[in-house]
Amino acid sequence: MDFNQFVDEVKGGIKQFLPIEYEDAQVRIEEIKKLNENYLGITVLKENQVIAPTFNLNQLYEMYQSNPEVSMESIMKNITGVMLDSPKQFDLKNITEYENAKDKLFIRVSSAERNQEILQKVPHQIKEDLAITYHLAISVDDIGRGSTTITNDMLTHYGISEKQLHADAMKNSPKIMPLYVDAMKNIIAQIIVGEDKPVMQDKDLKDMKEVISEGLKEGEPMFVITNQQTMDGASAIFYPEVMKQLGECFQGDFFILPSSIHETIVLPDKGDFDYLSLKSMVQEININQVLKEEQLTSDVYHYDAKQRVFERADKFEKRQKVIQMNKNEKVGREQKMEHPKPKKHDMEL
Repeated sequence: MDFNQFVDEVKGGIKQFLPIEYEDAQVRIEEIKKLNENYLGITVLKENQVIAPTFNLNQLYEMYQSNPEVSMESIMKNITGVMLDSPKQFDLKNITEYENAKDKLFIRVSSAERNQEILQKVPHQIKEDLAITYHLAISVDDIGRGSTTITNDMLTHYGISEKQLHADAMKNSPKIMPLYVDAMKNIIAQIIVGEDKPVMQDKDLKDMKEVISEGLKEGEPMFVITNQQTMDGASAIFYPEVMKQLGECFQGDFFILPSSIHETIVLPDKGDFDYLSLKSMVQEININQVLKEEQLTSDVYHYDAKQRVFERADKFEKRQKVIQMNKNEKVGREQKMEHPKPKKHDMEL
């Protein structure tokens, strides 16, 4: 069965798995453009229903093709189960009224270059070549997360500024998607023993110093920054005070590698690593190990702990060269300004 046949079968058969009240429901198949990915989605709307979950048909087809245990019937039952359960979890006021919505705000980070079209329609902040966008968590559980993206129209409806939106999202993100930090070797060990996703323990910002201190003592230079759900966890590096705390843990500057949209890797800048070699490593990993829709960027970033500046590593290096050049010029000027002392001459009387 090819993808088009799969789509037709889901569209034509989904109502057979739904209660009688869905008999006259509208089944929509449309292209969905989201951050980092486009896909064909299916939505089933009853009469007078304003909002309903949209299912990624490309993802469902991939599951159907790759796993012999996944049948068309199981896919249909999965879709209808979520559809019938979502009204119980969802209250429209959680989206339309800002006082209810603001406590459900969280941030995501993505490539600004690859998401230019989407970014024109949504409030966002640019951090170098990364874009921070704002989202509402409709539901968060062990299986996944239902969410919606804040658009410019929604911001206008709320009657608030982007500054207020950003402040509320930054405040609530660590509560909705709590920070998780672990040594890289622990993550790798969990993958080797067969865990598809590392099990995130209940660690938050207050545990960061302990995790990094233990890792450094054991000779581990790399640490993973994500959230406990390990989903869109690259944004956790931008949580309030996280970079400042990391600078304190490393007792100085550090590099930030964009592993994927789900996590970043940090390592101290002690002169052991050249940013070009780190960038080459990120590029290679993106090509060979990270799905295109999950790639963040191929750049390497740097945090100046003294100046509290987040920037691309190449910009940091250029800035340091300028600073050093200015110092050299200053020293040179000071040396020129020192007039030689007059020599003493012997005088005979």
